[in-house]
Amino acid sequence: MIRTLFVDAGGVLYNNINEETDFLARVADNYGVHREELARSIEERAHVYESGAQPVHQVLQRLVTNAQRPPRGGRVDARWLDHAYLESVRAYGDNFRALRKIREVRPDLRLVLTNNEAEHWDRLKDQAFGHFAMFDALCSSWRICRVKPARSFFVEALHRCRATAAETLVVDDRRTVLRTASALGMPTLHVSVPDVFADWLWSAVHDARPAGLSAARPYHGGNGLTPR
Repeated sequence: MIRTLFVDAGGVLYNNINEETDFLARVADNYGVHREELARSIEERAHVYESGAQPVHQVLQRLVTNAQRPPRGGRVDARWLDHAYLESVRAYGDNFRALRKIREVRPDLRLVLTNNEAEHWDRLKDQAFGHFAMFDALCSSWRICRVKPARSFFVEALHRCRATAAETLVVDDRRTVLRTASALGMPTLHVSVPDVFADWLWSAVHDARPAGLSAARPYHGGNGLTPR
């Protein structure tokens, strides 16, 4: 029986900002750097801010400075970055409601946030949409200082939650992450598109055999939340 849910945020509760929006392109254009170079640098250095080793604004400052030709100097505008980031965020309302419904019906089930995210971005989204309150524990990458799909991420999260692998369902949109979890003996639910989460979560929690639930249904959009 599933007793713990490890739930991702990007691709499940929210859109994936770097991959699915023009946020990084806007940053590149605003500071006069090549879009492709900045996107590549962010992909290579995301683990630095996701692990909590450095604040995301500090990482962006360094990457923008290094990418400017010729160098201009000056500081990145943190307020502008935050505004541009929040403008790119989309919360999936149906998935928020599905998670809250699971809590109502299964109060014994422990809900744990297991996302890769910069602490600052995570807190901005929480201030706008309130996802932290839906969880019993936060095992975000910045909090446990480990980044998925590393095996150590799940080992540490299980330890902190005193959870058993076989009784912990991992919900994520990335197959590389789910393969790591599966290798540790954890059942998995692949959220191939946001629409499937609300429909499949209930049966997955009760069935504990969600490995076959990986076929994607078309994502038609809609069902978003507006900032509070």
